[in-house]
Amino acid sequence: MRYFITTTIPYVNADPHIGFLWELLIADYVARFQKSKGNEVRFIAGTDENGLKIAQAAESIGKPTKDFVDEYVQKFFDLNTQFEISIDDFIRTTEKRHKKGVYKLWNLCKKNGDIYEDTYEGLYCVGCEDFYRTEDLIDGKCPDHKKEPELIKEKNYFVYNKIHKIKYY
Repeated sequence: MRYFITTTIPYVNADPHIGFLWELLIADYVARFQKSKGNEVRFIAGTDENGLKIAQAAESIGKPTKDFVDEYVQKFFDLNTQFEISIDDFIRTTEKRHKKGVYKLWNLCKKNGDIYEDTYEGLYCVGCEDFYRTEDLIDGKCPDHKKEPELIKEKNYFVYNKIHKIKYY
């Protein structure tokens, strides 16, 4: 049997935390277990280097975003050596090979009519990287960060579910 195992791709706006290390260790356990059974396994991890939180974190210490990201990516990558993780590949979202794969998937989705462009407006918490409904706020603030979310209106792409013929956003 063949297995593809991957972790989430954490934002590199701070040091790795125990939650991500736990995820990496569990994924490593599953990969090693499947390999021990003679199965073919491809185990990858990586980092997400795009996002407002990253840009803001770099700006807050006066560092160019690329330099900031490179420093933190190394810390995430080093977990693999420090904990003897059996990873097969580590990919950064800023790498050419990642961008090439994303463009290929994007173009296929567009060709098949799986995505559409529309405008979305909502209350966005940068800390959570999530939108909130007014009724989910506490005194008009994010329940986690205790800050008022920003009203954001933007064009974006959304997934069209052909089975149920409904739009998700």
